[in-house]
Amino acid sequence: MSKYELMYIIGAHVSDDEAPAVAAEVKKFIEASGGIIEKHEELGKRKLAYPIKKARNAFYVQDNFSAPSENINEIEHKIRTSQSIIRHLIVNMDEALVRMEKDRIVQSQMKPRIPRPEVKEKTAAPGGEKKIQIDLDAEIEKALESKDLK
Repeated sequence: MSKYELMYIIGAHVSDDEAPAVAAEVKKFIEASGGIIEKHEELGKRKLAYPIKKARNAFYVQDNFSAPSENINEIEHKIRTSQSIIRHLIVNMDEALVRMEKDRIVQSQMKPRIPRPEVKEKTAAPGGEKKIQIDLDAEIEKALESKDLK
């Protein structure tokens, strides 16, 4: 059985009292399909980044579970057809962890960025504000002489 993470958003048309009942219904979907819920977290009502179906706030829920990979389509179909859930995402955590490890290896092999030029700070007498001064001529010369341009 593979490990999965399910994140879904319950629409604002569902009252705050009914949201836990919808979450319990989703748990039943997963368990009926042979899944085992390892972690269930109700993240509460939050403001959406953009309106979805004319709603600005929604109730967020996250479930971590193990299930046979052949039953994931059935679980997703039941969630998709639910009128209360406006968005959902199921992520296979086994694949995600492998992908993260590959990304970490690639990033460790990447060439580091060119360091930023030195910045000298000076304080002005009247307002006590700091002024930043960079020797642009020296920085241009360094850039022209670097082996990256040749």
